[in-house]
Amino acid sequence: MAGSKKSLNHYEVLGARPDANYATLRSAYRKKMRALHPDAQSSQVNPEEISAVSAAWEVLSRSDRRRDYDKTLTIGLGASDVQTAPTPMQVFEPARFPWKFVLLFIVCGSLVVLVLSLFSSPQPPGAPDNVLQGGSCVNIDAGGDAFEVNCDQPHMAVVERLVPFDAVCPMDTELHRDRQGMGNACVRLVNEMMVSP
Repeated sequence: MAGSKKSLNHYEVLGARPDANYATLRSAYRKKMRALHPDAQSSQVNPEEISAVSAAWEVLSRSDRRRDYDKTLTIGLGASDVQTAPTPMQVFEPARFPWKFVLLFIVCGSLVVLVLSLFSSPQPPGAPDNVLQGGSCVNIDAGGDAFEVNCDQPHMAVVERLVPFDAVCPMDTELHRDRQGMGNACVRLVNEMMVSP
């Protein structure tokens, strides 16, 4: 059989070793296809060779198909060849980020928040947390210390701003110490005990 041409396996078609990883196989496939491209060749394009390269890549680019193909190569080897044949590496395709799932999760989460906000009733104002800040309604005790009260109840003053211990307040406000000892507050006295609207 001097005239018969030996058929190449898929690795030989791509010019890669059987233990090559996915990236190496992909690089070999691209290199081979560029070389076979009509613009790169001065002679006529061989469609059979292009078909063989495409078929090799179709099998070797998928880990399940490659595993099955490698088993057929091992079966076809003689007893002496099996010992020297390289063990094929398990190849995993690159992981893909689940963009559709993330987008669906965001849209569903947004809809749930919107529906809950439409059907929920506003919460009544909670008890004061005794932390003074600008806009807090306060009463002044006998020692001159300010303490927070609910703004919908009678109150003596409203905190304009908090200031350090050594600072002074503007002329239209009074300086009172925070009952919690957290600093001083410049408060604007209301004309009479009043309830905010």
